[in-house]
Amino acid sequence: MLRLKTYLNEDNITLNYKDYLTMFAIVLIYGLISFYNLGSMTNPNTIQTFSKADSLIIELLKKEDIIKMKVFNGDKNAEYQVYTSDDNKKYHYVTQITGEGAFAWDDIRVATKGKYLKLLFTEESSLGEIALYNNSKDLIKIKESYHNKQRIYNLTDEGKTIPKQISYYNSSYFDEIYFARTAYEYTKGIETYEWTHPPLGKLIQALPIYLTKNMSPFNYRLMGNVSGILMLVVSYSFGKLLFKKRKYAIFSSLLLALDTFHFVQTRIGTVDSHLVLFIISSIYFMYKFTEFSKTKDLLLSGLFFAFAISVKWTGFYAGLALAIIYFTHLFKNRKVNLEYIAKGTSFFVMLPIIFYLGLYLIFPNNRINYTNNLKNIAIQQKDMYNYHSNLESNHYFSSSWYTWPVVYKPVWYHNQKIDVNNRETITAVGNIVIWWTGIISVLYLLIKVIRKKDKNSLFLLVVILSLWLPYSIIGRVMFLYHYFPVVPVLTLSIVLMFKDLVEKTKMNIILPIYLVLALTFFIIYYPVISGTAVDNNYIERLKLFDSWYF
Repeated sequence: MLRLKTYLNEDNITLNYKDYLTMFAIVLIYGLISFYNLGSMTNPNTIQTFSKADSLIIELLKKEDIIKMKVFNGDKNAEYQVYTSDDNKKYHYVTQITGEGAFAWDDIRVATKGKYLKLLFTEESSLGEIALYNNSKDLIKIKESYHNKQRIYNLTDEGKTIPKQISYYNSSYFDEIYFARTAYEYTKGIETYEWTHPPLGKLIQALPIYLTKNMSPFNYRLMGNVSGILMLVVSYSFGKLLFKKRKYAIFSSLLLALDTFHFVQTRIGTVDSHLVLFIISSIYFMYKFTEFSKTKDLLLSGLFFAFAISVKWTGFYAGLALAIIYFTHLFKNRKVNLEYIAKGTSFFVMLPIIFYLGLYLIFPNNRINYTNNLKNIAIQQKDMYNYHSNLESNHYFSSSWYTWPVVYKPVWYHNQKIDVNNRETITAVGNIVIWWTGIISVLYLLIKVIRKKDKNSLFLLVVILSLWLPYSIIGRVMFLYHYFPVVPVLTLSIVLMFKDLVEKTKMNIILPIYLVLALTFFIIYYPVISGTAVDNNYIERLKLFDSWYF
């Protein structure tokens, strides 16, 4: 017991082997949970593209009752009309189909009869695999497939990938239909579909796809989950640096690990994980610079800032915090001179510009504008700005910036009925044990800044407000995930508040009790953040407010 107390209270801001072992243990446990059922490793990879008015003829061994089809959409969502025939001459219209999205399976009821099935494409489309089922739910054997009278094989060559149950596990969901598709297109060197954000996040997402030549859900979600895990490492390091004791570093990392929103948002194949990792890393190295005045830390802060804005423009909000902290540090320490102005300009202006532009020049295949020169890149940025500033469409799960801290409206990403009583669902909902305590901790920071002019409190307050308040002047539709960059900093503010409470009361038991409360919420809500199929009544009982849908 004494050894554990000494281990936890070791007063040293430098990370040592004990810290690395502790971080490894946290990463290992969290990684086992976050990688569990992350996504299928096998999905169709031979994709057939169809132009508008193309036809696909599927010939069966004999005339069959065709009750349903399972169809895998490729990188382009498939839109087509379905016809059947007994003789491949006279066809009868059955239905019109619009697929669920790129790289997603469709379960389509057709309830028709015939020896031939024709798909007439009404838009440019792509398919990866197709399976037909009869009244007995048995797979119907396909004799041949023809694309514009040419025999093709790549729609029936990956039968082992056909899932028994279509779910998030084997299909893209929510904005994966944009980001995963674009990551795939980067690996193929073709025009990229998603152009409204800079390239870096999608390029990172594309790495496992490129290296394995496998466009599976596991691969296009892999790097986001890795970034989510790395956030725990940064949070631990930041906690050790801020609070100078191992127990607070552990507390910092575990709080982020137990946040249900962090869990959901880092397991979906979008780019927000990378954005938040780069933002918190940039802030971390800026804090190190204010403590030790090492040029290396300032350079790393600028580099991670460059990474952040190259994922999403919202990384610029971190730039606001960095600028305030940097210039405050210079003025306070009387370092406003040519050397530090040059360093600031080099690391936070020139470096980000060069890196940002370089990405477009290396990978110029944008759908709306070929960015092979500076003029075209400038046009692209203007188009991106116009898109975001003029985005007026409504969304049922959108929410106002001032509602985010209380988790007023989670974002419902996925819902799939399994049977009469069970379904799977994925909702980006914050752990209210953490988020609601976070509101109190921010108020505590403000009081401590006013009363004691506490440096750490001011630092965290500046970062939180810089990452959150700019959304108050944005008129476009917004979602709870825009608050995600605040969350790692919010957990640090909670640690600061509890540190003061523990040191004042000498009641160390407060920390484990609070962690148990946060863990309890995580466990109870695990089915609705992981897509685990459970009884619908259980899911319904988790809706604490009328605005919670999942």
